[in-house]
Amino acid sequence: MHSKGEDYRGKISITESGHICQRWDSQTARQFGYDISLLPQKNLEENYCRNPSESPRPWCFTTDPNKYFEFCSIPRCIEDVPDTIVPEHTCVTGDGSSYRGTISVTNSGRTCQSWTSQTPHMHDRTPWNYQSKGLVENYCRNPDGEGMSWCYTTDPGTRWEYCNVPRCENQPRPDDLTCGQPAIEPKRCSGQRIVGGCISNPHSWPWQISLRISGMKTHVCGGTLIHEQWVLTAAHCLDESESHNIFAIQLGFTLPIYTIFLGIHTESANELSKQERGFSKKIMGPSGTDIALLKLDRPAELNDKVSLACLPEKDYMVPHGTECFTTGWGKTKGTGGQGYLKETSIPVIENKICNSASFLNGLVKDHEICAGRREGGTDSCQGDSGGPLVCYAQNKFVLQGVTSWGQGCADAMKPGVYVRVSKFVDWIKKSIGEN
Repeated sequence: MHSKGEDYRGKISITESGHICQRWDSQTARQFGYDISLLPQKNLEENYCRNPSESPRPWCFTTDPNKYFEFCSIPRCIEDVPDTIVPEHTCVTGDGSSYRGTISVTNSGRTCQSWTSQTPHMHDRTPWNYQSKGLVENYCRNPDGEGMSWCYTTDPGTRWEYCNVPRCENQPRPDDLTCGQPAIEPKRCSGQRIVGGCISNPHSWPWQISLRISGMKTHVCGGTLIHEQWVLTAAHCLDESESHNIFAIQLGFTLPIYTIFLGIHTESANELSKQERGFSKKIMGPSGTDIALLKLDRPAELNDKVSLACLPEKDYMVPHGTECFTTGWGKTKGTGGQGYLKETSIPVIENKICNSASFLNGLVKDHEICAGRREGGTDSCQGDSGGPLVCYAQNKFVLQGVTSWGQGCADAMKPGVYVRVSKFVDWIKKSIGEN
């Protein structure tokens, strides 16, 4: 195979540990929901190893009920892939993908595992699979589009962590606050168990807003500041049938009247940086979609604690496996941090997999995006609705999802579902332009 083996059309049908591959058109041992008639270009024939999902290399579902899937050991064609980046040896810019220095210790002080080693952690981020990514010794690197340089650790209890590589001076920072560039560096929590996750660095996600019913002190939904006078949220947060809206009506409001808090870190919202806004217009998304716009009654004051998330390119599809970040004050299911803004990283799951029988069984629509961990434990949850799913790309955080729905909360094989913002870019720009 070449590269990641997307074009591999050989007949190997045994995984690297010797498991027999299941036929792509079979649902006998494993119900995985791949409809081969919809993927003719992927050549999913017989039970041959293939890479239909942008994975590092070809794989297959196995006939062993105790092994869901596994990579295949396919010989790699000899390649001479040049490292074309301009290396950074002493500091990093952007996401650290150009870092070629020798730091080999993580943020918490753990020693990095060698990229060629499979002990104590087995992995596929090897120099062979990720050529031209500088995977030398055990040095911190970013071969796969993470938020910053990272490594697997030599601690058996901690699979991987980010590294504290110094940032180069004179980088563009949001003194004049362009979108998606927080003045305060986020923790970018990963591998934690808003359920799971960790308490964020205060004001490190400065586009996060708290939507509240006037007269109620508690947070009910999240949202994202995308323009100095516009917030993007979930339509169901504004539905009068929602329980918090019914409660507002019981308080004496003829219709729910919303208050929007910006620049806060705690749910109690006692910070001096808090900005409080009403709204002057509500625009619900197209029929059958869970997205809405709120126009603030006056523009937000943009500063180091209140700034904008970037909108994605129209119709952009986030690649499968991309680690993105969700934030909110929602329920934590006993994982701690209640009352503080929490964050967690979760990988995007392509819709074909998310719609398989073992995941969400065809419930995810084209204008939605799945994200979560197969084993569960980390997810957005009740109270996080309407909040952001942002992904880091080209030195900025881009709003790719609006927290919408899920089955349970942080349950295994039940990832969260988000409105795919890239499908609504034209609607957002048109709505803002006309109003």
